[in-house]
Amino acid sequence: MVHESDIFLAAVFGAGVASAAAGTLAYLRTRERRDHAGTAFVVITYSAALWAGLLGAQLLAGATDLGYALVLAKWVVATPIVTTALLFGLYYTGRGEWVTRRRVALLGVEPAVAAAMVVLNPGDLFFSAITVRSVFELPTYVAHPGPAFVAHLGYCALVGVGFVMLLAEAASRSSGPYRRQATTLALAACVPIATETVFVLDPAWLPRVDVTPVGFGASSLVLVFAMYRFDLFDVAPVAHETVFANLDDAILVVDESDRVLEANEAASEAFDVDGDAVGRDAEAVLPDVEETEALLDGEDAEFALGDVTEFVAGSAAEPTYFEATCESLGREGVRLLVFRDVTDRTRVERRFRAYVEHADDVIAVADADGVVRYISPAVEGVLGYDPETLEGEVITDYIHPDDRRSVAEPFAESLDRPGESIRVSFRVEHRDGGWRALDGVGVNRFHDPHVGGYLMTLRDETRRERYEQRLKVLTRVLRHDLRNELNVVLGYADVIASTGGEETADHARNIQRSAERLASLGERVRGVDETLRSTDHGGRPVDVVAVVEAVADRARDRFPAAEVTTDTEDDGRFAYADELLATAVWNLVENAARHHGGETPRVAVTTRCDGDTLELRVADDGPGIPDEDRAAVESGHETKLRHASGIGLWLVRWIVDGVDGELAFADGSDAGGDGLPFEDVGSVVVLRLRAAEGDRDAASVADQIEPWRVSVTGERPDGGGEGAAAGPFGPPSEPDGAPRVDDD
Repeated sequence: MVHESDIFLAAVFGAGVASAAAGTLAYLRTRERRDHAGTAFVVITYSAALWAGLLGAQLLAGATDLGYALVLAKWVVATPIVTTALLFGLYYTGRGEWVTRRRVALLGVEPAVAAAMVVLNPGDLFFSAITVRSVFELPTYVAHPGPAFVAHLGYCALVGVGFVMLLAEAASRSSGPYRRQATTLALAACVPIATETVFVLDPAWLPRVDVTPVGFGASSLVLVFAMYRFDLFDVAPVAHETVFANLDDAILVVDESDRVLEANEAASEAFDVDGDAVGRDAEAVLPDVEETEALLDGEDAEFALGDVTEFVAGSAAEPTYFEATCESLGREGVRLLVFRDVTDRTRVERRFRAYVEHADDVIAVADADGVVRYISPAVEGVLGYDPETLEGEVITDYIHPDDRRSVAEPFAESLDRPGESIRVSFRVEHRDGGWRALDGVGVNRFHDPHVGGYLMTLRDETRRERYEQRLKVLTRVLRHDLRNELNVVLGYADVIASTGGEETADHARNIQRSAERLASLGERVRGVDETLRSTDHGGRPVDVVAVVEAVADRARDRFPAAEVTTDTEDDGRFAYADELLATAVWNLVENAARHHGGETPRVAVTTRCDGDTLELRVADDGPGIPDEDRAAVESGHETKLRHASGIGLWLVRWIVDGVDGELAFADGSDAGGDGLPFEDVGSVVVLRLRAAEGDRDAASVADQIEPWRVSVTGERPDGGGEGAAAGPFGPPSEPDGAPRVDDD
């Protein structure tokens, strides 16, 4: 026959087993977590299990000394449980930063004092008495509360209420299973609180025994159920709040039936879901597109939302683009869907793709073997091919046979030099069978994962090349015919000079000089055109002081009546230029000396270096450069009403522009006359160059001032005999040194 005592003992020991099982399961689920919520819970449940075991052993020991000792041990074990529960609540609800060693020590004072009072019980303060009572017909010791015991229970009640309030607050700010987790914990905590309250009230209809350990056992069973049903301790409410609910990414958790288990606020806003999406079919929440089905099947996807034909969801004025991923959460069929808003990135990508696809220039990417991996749609307008036709083809198969080597070799040489740019010009076969001239730049971008090959930008220069070819032919024909006709003029001028009087001979000599200047000008234009083809390279370090001194020496020889002075700084003597710098300086010095109009032209050349800029000035005391000449050269273009009288200043402008320099003019007080060897300043031409560091022996002065020599053929080209050559800086001097208009 089963007695009530057997049932009660079974309940007590069963509660101990349930508490121990709950603690063990909680340990297995939380052992890898960094917070201490799992540790606190294990301490609570194991303490409850030990409390239940001691209660059962006390009942079995009866009214013996062992039974008395077990009563005291039972209460010593029970004293820290409530305080530990408060620590668990703080960790579980995300307030772990509040738990410091100092505060834990302060919280441990009350349980330590209570445990000491249990053992010592001075003046019967903790227990007013410990008497033998019959509990379900089992004789055992029963403790009667004293003042300290009541105070301890009051402390436990306050802490218990605080613990329940923490869990209630966590439940209120959570949703879905996380709310159910916190609610279950709060309700489970109420069970031992209720049993302890009943023990203190001591109703007559119950035996005088504390059944709180049994209450903990019942709570443990509820918590074990919650661990399996609500994933208790897998994710705490605070984790859901801080890591899930507040994420900018839209997140859905779906089960094996594609039902939504959880959705954060970002998902509700992204998919325009009214109300809670939890419990609904995921296909009803997500956009009705093919990518949704693939995503639910476990594949990653990209899709858009908004006012577009194929992807319509929500009421966004513009499409919203998402990058979606699907990951398993470990449980069978449960998946985490993460939707990352990539709208900004996608719009930027599409904008630049539109730039590429609508540009007139052809943009292509080729691998190391010359196989085209990408080519922009512009190729159809330039070469007549569809981009799909050329992708996968070897680009050299379409290049003119005479140009293949000149294209392939520099690309092959740059293969081991990431980032290197190569200038290319070649002919490519058009779909109609003709040839198109392409010019552009290829850059080694194999190191860039977004390119992974040679990035080429090519422009159709067929029309330009044809125009230049026609212009070259016309210029050559013009020079040839002009020279022939000028030879005729010179011949008749000789006849007039030899047969006429003195006055007639003077007029004939003027005709001869004008004809000679025209003949020289034709060759001069050809030389300028050929020389300036090598500009626009940014320059290299050049010894500007050496150039200035060499030009000054040559000017003194050419114009003995002129006073040519130099004032240079040895520090900061190098600048980025090229061999044409001597030509530019000579043109300025020669113009100043030739067009002075006085008996003693004075020219001063100075250099000053100010940080990153080297300034070269050529000043004179002449009449100055005409305003219309300056205006045309400074603006960079000529009109019918505003143009320069010659090409000298234009040549200087082009040379300086080619090395990223600057040409400027100054007059009067702005010319800096205080530092010049003369007071009456006519004009000052300023060349500003980028300062550089260089080696004085890097290039000889001769290399810098002798690069351009224009030979003028034909009879009497300079008035000084057949075959005479122009000087290294420009056309020949006048035979009698007479001033003239700047025809350089």
